[in-house]
Amino acid sequence: LQAEQQRLQAAIQSTLNDLSELTALAEERYSADIAAIFSGHHTLLDDPELFEMACDVMREKQCSAAWAWHQVLSDLSQQYLQLDDPYLQARYIDIEDLLSRSLQHLTGESAHIPAFIRPTILVADVIYPSTVLQLDPLTIKGICLRAGSEASHSSIIAREMGLCWVCQQVATLDAIKIGDALTLDGIANRVI
Repeated sequence: LQAEQQRLQAAIQSTLNDLSELTALAEERYSADIAAIFSGHHTLLDDPELFEMACDVMREKQCSAAWAWHQVLSDLSQQYLQLDDPYLQARYIDIEDLLSRSLQHLTGESAHIPAFIRPTILVADVIYPSTVLQLDPLTIKGICLRAGSEASHSSIIAREMGLCWVCQQVATLDAIKIGDALTLDGIANRVI
């Protein structure tokens, strides 16, 4: 149990280090407002109560740090999704971002953002704020999502970068294939 707790502590610390780097990157490339998103993530993740909750789950369920951490942050994400305020509801993706990044440190896996060589519209189910920040606005021209929210930090960062943002496209995306020519209408929030 102690070894798992130490592994989780190390993964959280590595994620906090990532968030400090993302905060600096956002400040350098964009603005203090965008940097504040990642310093807010840092503050949220640096809460010892989250770690203690995961330790309690590990003790009670005799499970791995990864399983316990997934439970704790998934529960927090669901709490955000249950809120009535759409702005606060959209914060669930921030929790998912922290979960994904910390689990990568815990499991030793890594997620790489692909490099694009020609103008591209990124089509996905959802996209994390940290992923948007690391995109190259010289090649990524727009983001089109199956889910997502106009109120999300991902959307706020995309707009700051000058990217067109279209979300809640649900089944519209089923017919899109890699290489298709797309036009995004950010005003009407649709794919043409």
